Amino acid sequence: MALAGLFLGMIAGSTAASVGFFAFDLSVLVCLGIYSFVGAASVFGIAALSYVLRNQSSDWTTSGSHETAAG
Repeated sequence: MALAGLFLGMIAGSTAASVGFFAFDLSVLVCLGIYSFVGAASVFGIAALSYVLRNQSSDWTTSGSHETAAG
């Protein structure tokens, strides 16, 4: 999940920086700051989401009270 977070953060950061540069005519330095901020926020968001989903799925699989389709 760490590699997915890095990859998606890189895509989100470059997309946000490109939109800022081409659509809003921001300077290159501002776009580099946007790239860094959005990329880091995406990585931390994906890491937190994967941690929460992993904890929920482990609670579901360890619980012995669930009935299966076979009975």
